[in-house]
Amino acid sequence: MERQRKRLRIQKASKETKASERYMEESGVITRIERQKSGAPRYNIHIDGTYRFAVHEDVLVKWSLSKGMIVDTEKMESILQEEERNKVRQTAFRYVGYKPRTLQETKRFLSGKGFAEEYVIQVVADMETKGYLDDRLFAGNWVEERRRTKGYGVAVLRQELLRKGISPTCVEEAVSRIEEEDEVAIARTTAEKRYRRLADQPWQVVERRLGQYLIRRGFSSSLVRRLLADFRKRHQEGE
Repeated sequence: MERQRKRLRIQKASKETKASERYMEESGVITRIERQKSGAPRYNIHIDGTYRFAVHEDVLVKWSLSKGMIVDTEKMESILQEEERNKVRQTAFRYVGYKPRTLQETKRFLSGKGFAEEYVIQVVADMETKGYLDDRLFAGNWVEERRRTKGYGVAVLRQELLRKGISPTCVEEAVSRIEEEDEVAIARTTAEKRYRRLADQPWQVVERRLGQYLIRRGFSSSLVRRLLADFRKRHQEGE
């Protein structure tokens, strides 16, 4: 019995030794960390005296990488995955830094850069959670800006937001804030500017061109008819 126990202990010790040897084969020690000469916050990682990979400073800090640290295969894979996620994150922040973007625009841009869909989804979701991406806020600001600078009506604004990937719910919420009297005022101002360029034409020409123009600008057919009735009287009085 004692001999059998001794044999089992020897076998167990042998297995542990082999496991340790296998771990050492699959592991390495960080022997050098150097900042890249480009000036970017990136660092070259050397393991067992050989360059193995580079990481952003954020990844270096997050994983507390330091000289003398043992890095096995599993940890190295995790670090490289985090590095890839960080690349997606840095690219996304540069993209939204130029001007406000929608969730869908950001996803399309990152996917177009060739990043893995898994990381794109994770990064965009994280940016939305932290408020860096907000489709509801984007839609509201877009409506105000486009009405102020372009004088667009509801229909065009709705189409623009939908093309940017804003959900129908957020789109309707944004355009529903537009007061009817404001829509009429913008439509009238837009019509007035266009009418000046058509005033010397016969009414039939004015009616067709002005009506088509207002529809293209996003104003409803009922509102366009109301405005055309007003301009018809004016045009006839001026003849």
